[in-house]
Amino acid sequence: MAYYIILILIVFGLGFWVWKLYQDKGRHNREIALLEKEKDEIEGFGKGLEEYNKKMQGKKQAAKQKIMRLFENKEKVNNSDAAKALGVSRNTIVRYLDELETDGMVKQVGKVGQVVFYRKI
Repeated sequence: MAYYIILILIVFGLGFWVWKLYQDKGRHNREIALLEKEKDEIEGFGKGLEEYNKKMQGKKQAAKQKIMRLFENKEKVNNSDAAKALGVSRNTIVRYLDELETDGMVKQVGKVGQVVFYRKI
C-alpha cells in the first residue's frame, strides 16, 4: 500500500513537472513571438527612415538643380530671390547655397545681410 502512495506521488509529481514545462514553453514561445514582432517593427522603422532620407535627398537635389537653373537667367542670385523661386524658407536656401558653394558650383559674394549674393562658377 505504501508503494502505491509513493507511486501515485511520483506520477503526480511528474505530471505537475510536465505541466510546468508546458507552461514555460508557452511563455517562451509568446516571448519569442513578441521579440520577432519588435524586430520586424524596428526593421520596418529603419526602412521607413531610409525611404524618408532618400526622398529628402532627392528633394534637396531637385531644389539645388532649380537654384542652378536660376543662374541661366541671372548673373547673380540672392537668398530672397532663391527662396521665393523655390517656395522655401531663407534658412533652407542658405543651407542649399552653402552646399552648392562647398561643391564648387557657386561662390558667395559678401559676408552678411542683404548685400550677400551668389555667382555661378
